[in-house]
Amino acid sequence: MRVPDRRAGGALNGGRLRRGGGIAAILVLLLVLATLATARPGNPALWPARRSDVVAVYLVDNGFHTDIAVPRAAIIAGGGPLAAATARTSARPWIMVGWGDARFYEATSPWQGRLLDGLRAFLGGRPTTVHLEGVWDRPDRVWTSGVRRLPLSNAGLRAMLARAGAALAVNAHGAPTGLDVSGREPDEAFFASREGFSAFHLCNHFTADLLTAAGLPVTPVLDTLPAGLALDLRLRAGL
Repeated sequence: MRVPDRRAGGALNGGRLRRGGGIAAILVLLLVLATLATARPGNPALWPARRSDVVAVYLVDNGFHTDIAVPRAAIIAGGGPLAAATARTSARPWIMVGWGDARFYEATSPWQGRLLDGLRAFLGGRPTTVHLEGVWDRPDRVWTSGVRRLPLSNAGLRAMLARAGAALAVNAHGAPTGLDVSGREPDEAFFASREGFSAFHLCNHFTADLLTAAGLPVTPVLDTLPAGLALDLRLRAGL
């Protein structure tokens, strides 16, 4: 009876492991290159803000999605579609601004049961929405975790609000298009957005877009998830 050659099997398995390790190394290298290639520099004219020119906004993170909370008075003073949408949404002193795939964002069932729908959104081509929600107090007083203070300059805040307003779809008169969504809180509303959602432009990437407009350096590959966005702010913006 012929005895199996264990050395041949070991060599074969070793070759597979080396090939697998080589592929993994290539994938890691490509990820690093994509991270570096898409990193956006900050704007020194806007960031960091001088001590005499600081206005605070807040990054609100629920572990899956991020919003930017802004003083309502600043939004109204800026005018434009975002101010019009805010006036129709809430009179509370703080407004959270978020964005995402309309179907997934507007649903009220637990997100864990809608993962398949979320994967479909990654393919793109579906309607998107800007979500506004009023908050009765400063966010770091409302929530004990998931809140990060962002000290913007006044010019940076104006640029950020203009970028958020540009995401709104408007009618022939320049008014934002409200969406009829049932089952939500009285101080929140959804408005049609003109921007596309896909695996390469997720809700947290939109938050990063707002921060870029405000002058902060961001790294979109890291910003895919809230934890990565927090790390990005810590490493590149010193927050």
